[in-house]
Amino acid sequence: MWSWANISLRPQQEADDRFVEELVLATREKEVGYRELSPADRNRLLTEQSRLQQEHYRQVFPQCHFLIVEADGKPIGRFYLDHRPTTIHAVELSLLPSLQGNGIGSQLIKTVQAEATRQSITVTLSVVVGSPAIQFYRRLGFQITGTSETHHQMRWCPPRQ
Repeated sequence: MWSWANISLRPQQEADDRFVEELVLATREKEVGYRELSPADRNRLLTEQSRLQQEHYRQVFPQCHFLIVEADGKPIGRFYLDHRPTTIHAVELSLLPSLQGNGIGSQLIKTVQAEATRQSITVTLSVVVGSPAIQFYRRLGFQITGTSETHHQMRWCPPRQ
């Protein structure tokens, strides 16, 4: 567990654009299709994809809360949540690779699950097929509810009371 840091969330600002690009580079550079590229080509492609992804999220999820995860006041990740009447959709959860596996992501998701339980709504998300994140979400009680060519749709339902 990540016990010595003060983990907090704050709204993403324009000044965070460079951090978000760096986060995308750090979390995706070893994926198949990117690791084979030269560092310059990989950086250029992932930087562009980061920008396009941000535009896509803002168009598809206009009411989304775009949050930056901080540890002791320094950005370490992003957490995008789209709160709807019957579900909370976790659009994106990314943490710097050096901080993954310390319980930060689990605590963030458990907090969303607690809020969903309070409101008696579900939590949904989408995970790339083959991603190790599938096991992470399964450990937190998510079930695969559908699969496309590229993504699994997953859902968590609060316990019945």
